[in-house]
Amino acid sequence: MRINIYKKKHKIKTSGLTKNYTGNVQFGFYGIKTVEPGILLSQEIEMMRRVISRIAKRTSVIIIRVFFSQPITKKPLKSRMGKGVGIIKIWIAIIKKGMVLLEISYIPKKLIALVFKMLFSRVSLKLICVSREIYNK
Repeated sequence: MRINIYKKKHKIKTSGLTKNYTGNVQFGFYGIKTVEPGILLSQEIEMMRRVISRIAKRTSVIIIRVFFSQPITKKPLKSRMGKGVGIIKIWIAIIKKGMVLLEISYIPKKLIALVFKMLFSRVSLKLICVSREIYNK
């Protein structure tokens, strides 16, 4: 018999996600900001991290500012109803409009456009590129 140590969370309500979230780049030079609310899988952030590190030849510093706190459970196929919730399959993060997902430091300006072009085509949310105000002047 398996004992659950942590209580599994209930499903989220997506009605309150339309409020704007004012996120700014704090730690890096450039950031990736969301334009619309939604849900982000942990695999998507891992894919973004791999793309950045591959293009920048592992010289850049990547700061991930998203926390995956919502588990998604799935019962096995051909199992009968009842007997509790299934096992945790994936973790998701609830993304509000205007959140900064990633921050990047120490990357050449030549590669920034290429990195963001690759990232924007692979993620399910609409994203924009932002940078710190100090470096824009």
